[in-house]
Amino acid sequence: MVHWVYFLYDEEILSLYKKQGGKLGTFNPRVPRDIQHARRGIYQYLLPGLVQVWYASLDNKDGIAFFVGKPLRDPREAFKRDLAGRCYKMFGRSPDRCKAIPNSLDLKWDLFLRDRTIHRLELVEFLASDQEGDMYPLTPEAYALMTSNNNQQTTSSMTQ
Repeated sequence: MVHWVYFLYDEEILSLYKKQGGKLGTFNPRVPRDIQHARRGIYQYLLPGLVQVWYASLDNKDGIAFFVGKPLRDPREAFKRDLAGRCYKMFGRSPDRCKAIPNSLDLKWDLFLRDRTIHRLELVEFLASDQEGDMYPLTPEAYALMTSNNNQQTTSSMTQ
């Protein structure tokens, strides 16, 4: 079955989050909390819609995978127009196609990039979905504490 995914390495997700107006964190790819802020902001922006977020690795390099839409071969049928628009506005491109590797418990996937190369995507930890919610939500108290520290301005149109 074909699925649609955006995979971003840690450096890429932080760069995208900052470019799109994210303010929380220090944008350091070696700080797990910063990566969580970025993936949480992007995840919230993509909702409502069919979205799953996983901590993953692509060819043994860590990042975040955003599975979007229905598992259908034709992307025009897999996405509602509003989700497709938000995805394009966020990522600036269409998602990549991927297919689960048999007998891998749907944790290993072949990812087919636009340059016609195939890469191994391995899912490590489920982080969020439109149906399950965020497994590691930022509580209002934690958000308030973070935004008051060091008099930083941390409001963001992307994360509100």
